[in-house]
Amino acid sequence: MIMVLNGLHYILSYPDADIVREWNIDEVLHISADVCYALYRYWSITYDDAYMKEKPMTSFAERSSPYSEALRSPSFRNLLIGQGLSMIGDAVCLAALPVALIHAKLNGEVFGVVMAAVGLGTVIGAVTGGLLADRKSPKYTLIATDIARGLAQVAATMLLVLNAPWWGLVLAYLIFGIGIGISRPCAQVLLVNLLPKQALVAGNGAMNFVDNFVAVVFPATVGVMIILWEPAWGILIDGITFFAAALFTALIPDIGTRDFDDKFSMHEVLNGITVITSNSVLLLGFIATLILNVLCFPIFLVVAPYAISDRFSDTMWGFCLAASGAGACIGSVITVLTAGHQHLIRLAVICGGFLCSAMLLLSMGSFVWMVILGAMFVGIVEASWLTGWATAIQILSPEKNLGKVVAVDTFVTSGAHPFIYLGAGVIGATMGYSDTLTLTAIVSAIGIITIAFTAITRKI
Repeated sequence: MIMVLNGLHYILSYPDADIVREWNIDEVLHISADVCYALYRYWSITYDDAYMKEKPMTSFAERSSPYSEALRSPSFRNLLIGQGLSMIGDAVCLAALPVALIHAKLNGEVFGVVMAAVGLGTVIGAVTGGLLADRKSPKYTLIATDIARGLAQVAATMLLVLNAPWWGLVLAYLIFGIGIGISRPCAQVLLVNLLPKQALVAGNGAMNFVDNFVAVVFPATVGVMIILWEPAWGILIDGITFFAAALFTALIPDIGTRDFDDKFSMHEVLNGITVITSNSVLLLGFIATLILNVLCFPIFLVVAPYAISDRFSDTMWGFCLAASGAGACIGSVITVLTAGHQHLIRLAVICGGFLCSAMLLLSMGSFVWMVILGAMFVGIVEASWLTGWATAIQILSPEKNLGKVVAVDTFVTSGAHPFIYLGAGVIGATMGYSDTLTLTAIVSAIGIITIAFTAITRKI
């Protein structure tokens, strides 16, 4: 409080009630401590815990504390390092595999069949993985899938070096895809057992950050060097990283098997669907996933390169991929710092707005910065939503059904991707690639608005 007497300024001191002459400056107003003290006095009288938990501002340190809590766990660090190594191998393989097939005089149709085998294997493995993750040790199941994927990549390398028939590659990558499908539910369940709930969003965010960071850096560095040397060795490197991932996963303490009374049946597989449909937040989140991840991101990968090449040079797509990867790194961090999983529907609406903007920038942008910004928005949306969605699944799903919920999510997304890839290419060639991106923006906007309207009317 400031008092003015005869032109002289005085202040009411604290904690004493004395009036003190202020000699240094004309005016002083200190209220920060008063606000804190007033809040404390309010609570000490009312014991209004709900207000104190919900209303106060959260500091940056408090927002970032889940990262610290997650990274303090030695078991999580081993999981992150192991999976990070395999992500590096995957990034190098992504750059090397198509070039290796070209060197082996195998055309694009063979590459398409190989990628289809990976997708089919992922769908098959997702159902099995959901059951194994909830019934067996997710640690040892994850180790087994890492070893199987490593052996599949070693076999693929040998087949390419020996110029073996191409159908051998299809079989190897079918096994590789099955390993992917089984590993995803197991990794999610293992993460839940390693971290407390408040650190799960940071764990998912860290995984997504590493995945997208290596996707930006390694194809353009190690991937290029491997391609210039011998692209088949890039596939071998990927196999070796899976063996390394298995070693780091083996260092994680065993949480044991997860025995439940339910009988092993097809009905049990469908429990994941029941969990999703019985929870309004998970149901709307799953629908948002179909829009943000299943529909729009594959369209970005298939249609955007042609739309951009029509207006710019072919190399512009490489810059867009780098921008998308950088945006993904940003998106995963933002979701952790803002605790986006706690407001999943709001996160879906925000991501939907960014995605619509991204598609419009990519379809109609006439300047370089516009398409780069659009690609970055796509990356932000992908990583931000996947981080929030994975954390919401882990928190809202019953523990005994978590693996099956993840399996349903993997089954639908991986199963739908090949059809979206095919349909996007056909529609893009028919109505024009830029127009297809514009149509995608409109469809996604309608879907997200419907989700928001449903959440408001049902007070979710």
